[in-house]
Amino acid sequence: MEILIIGAVRGALYSLIAIGFVLVFSVGGILNLAHGTYYMLGAYLTFIFYTMVFSGEGTSCLVLSAVLSVLSVAIFACLIYYAVLRPHIQSFIYVMVMTLALALFVGEVMSLLFGVSGTSVPSFVEGSIRIGGVKIINQQLILIPIAGLILPGLWYFLKKTKMGQSIDAVAQERTGAILMGVSVETATIVTSALSAGLAALAGALIAPVSSVVPDMWLFPLIKAFAIAILGGMGSLVGSVVASFVIGYAEVLSSFLISEQLTELVALVVIVLVLILKPSGIMGYKIR
Repeated sequence: MEILIIGAVRGALYSLIAIGFVLVFSVGGILNLAHGTYYMLGAYLTFIFYTMVFSGEGTSCLVLSAVLSVLSVAIFACLIYYAVLRPHIQSFIYVMVMTLALALFVGEVMSLLFGVSGTSVPSFVEGSIRIGGVKIINQQLILIPIAGLILPGLWYFLKKTKMGQSIDAVAQERTGAILMGVSVETATIVTSALSAGLAALAGALIAPVSSVVPDMWLFPLIKAFAIAILGGMGSLVGSVVASFVIGYAEVLSSFLISEQLTELVALVVIVLVLILKPSGIMGYKIR
């Protein structure tokens, strides 16, 4: 029971992080190495809004802080796309170098502002619950229903709305979408906002149960990269499946071998998939 629950919690968290990473790659061809930075900013901005703007007054202010954090990160991602990435978006190397530089720069700024010791915010849902004799922190448990609402909501947006269908068309066949009059520019900017917002939401939700530190951007980047490779670069369904596969693989390795080895799982997945099945579960081969 403990493996089932903890694995589901991790899978839900990883899916929120990874699906945006895969989506922006599918639509804009952007391998965003600053994706983890949006996760980190989601956590830090929640702390900033809650403690400095609302003076730490109640759960409603905490929820509002998280919402403002997600919106702020989404706007920041749009500005980065327009000012930094868009002028040379066709250069794969340029995009990788600039997004990595952005991640390192923002990490250093947070170190100067808040130090390296870490900060934290209160839980959105206090206390814990026992399920089948297993004690689970409520803050971690809410990741499952939140992911359960957001992921189908994202699918509905992509398949049933005009804007979402434009994004989906660009992801599936870029040239055909352009010929049909779809604005690739608009699709990319909306996707950048969605991608950053989902990562920021994951950071805001995990902040109460994890120390908020400047180098926390690296953790989600490695997870997102491993999930994208396992699920298949360009496959949203594959990324969700891979999120839970890696989540359960980490939990199993923790229980059966050692908790210290869980962080190696994602790296091992990257190496093995690239060697044995470069296309991943549902994607295409990485060149």
